[in-house]
Amino acid sequence: MGEPWINPDEIRIALQEGDGAGVRIAILDSGVDTTHPGLGMLDLADDVAIVSEGGRIRVKEESDGDVFGHGTAVTGIIHQYAPKATLGSFRVLGHFKESRAAVIREGVREATRRGYDIVQCSFGAPARARDAAIYKGWVDALYLRGVHIVAAGSNSGFQTAEWPAHFPTVIAVGADPLSREHLVRATEGLVEFLTRAEEPKAYWPGGGTRQLVGSSFAAPRVAGWLARILSLHPGLHPLLAKAALRAAAQPF
Repeated sequence: MGEPWINPDEIRIALQEGDGAGVRIAILDSGVDTTHPGLGMLDLADDVAIVSEGGRIRVKEESDGDVFGHGTAVTGIIHQYAPKATLGSFRVLGHFKESRAAVIREGVREATRRGYDIVQCSFGAPARARDAAIYKGWVDALYLRGVHIVAAGSNSGFQTAEWPAHFPTVIAVGADPLSREHLVRATEGLVEFLTRAEEPKAYWPGGGTRQLVGSSFAAPRVAGWLARILSLHPGLHPLLAKAALRAAAQPF
């Protein structure tokens, strides 16, 4: 028996009727304020922090919430687009949205070990040669395991190389300059998808909202759309899922 396939009609139906049920999304970010009223006391499957202490990286089972605010905003968008998806928070970003390649790798490993289907990365690291092996190693490993990666492209432009978005097996998402609500297929570069990046009332720790703009808030919309597809077509290979999104996207 071959791998699951999907045709254009099934893509359209999944995007309309899918709700993310049965799909597990790991959110690698700054943590989540689960008490925010907009999240409805969201019950995270995992809420951990990856911390570097004394030269060692370890997994802390209690994340201490959102240390920056970014993760709560991203989680709110995903929850809106895929309300039945199971979400897990893996804090890899610090109080100033900083991180290290080795910390991110450990977060990815932990999410994979715990059985997540989608890894959501609303961050980008400069494509430095010294970190190439670390990023390529886990990106390739997830592809081979059938785990989907959705990552935000650079806000500096589609041609600005950042990892993990600039690996071909990653679903890379940029900000649509026309702020369209639907998925748009970019015409060039490794950032292949665009959508609205403006979030006028993004959830923010403490129960409030903020107006935010950036590819960080476009990527979770695509993660939500992908979860809708996977909820009706589980086991879809990352290559076929990316092709399905391309087929659903409108030309730029």
